[in-house]
Amino acid sequence: MPNIDFDKNGGLVPAILQNANTKQVLMMGYMNREAYDLTVKEGVAWFYSRSKGRLWQKGETSGNVQYVVKIEEDCDNDTLLLQVNPAGPTCHLGTNSCFGDDYFNLNVLERTIGDKIANPMEGSYTNYLVTEGLDKILKKCGEEMTEVVIAAKIRWLV
Repeated sequence: MPNIDFDKNGGLVPAILQNANTKQVLMMGYMNREAYDLTVKEGVAWFYSRSKGRLWQKGETSGNVQYVVKIEEDCDNDTLLLQVNPAGPTCHLGTNSCFGDDYFNLNVLERTIGDKIANPMEGSYTNYLVTEGLDKILKKCGEEMTEVVIAAKIRWLV
């Protein structure tokens, strides 16, 4: 069990939720010891609401609970990082993250390229590739995929 210092900040520690697969930061809340113990016991994220003065399970009304994969503490033992598999949007506004959904992933790349194809701009590299045709597009994809493989190998060797 982590050695969390709940006394350091009046019984509450910040708890950051991060998507276990994408590594996107989803939200930050506060846990007291009881919320932490419930999280460990039930495998879903519990918090202490400072405004409501009570415990609450993330997703208790929406159903978008956060299934905990791993819990880590920071070097000072006063902040938690919970890696989770969310059962839907984390934010009460309906977004995946309370910090917005502007992070890079393949869906963002696909939307960006689709938009550039649908709205071509003169001088755009995407427009150039589309104009040149499939062979040019596939050559560029091959170059990029090779760079990914090389980067992965270098990272694995380090």
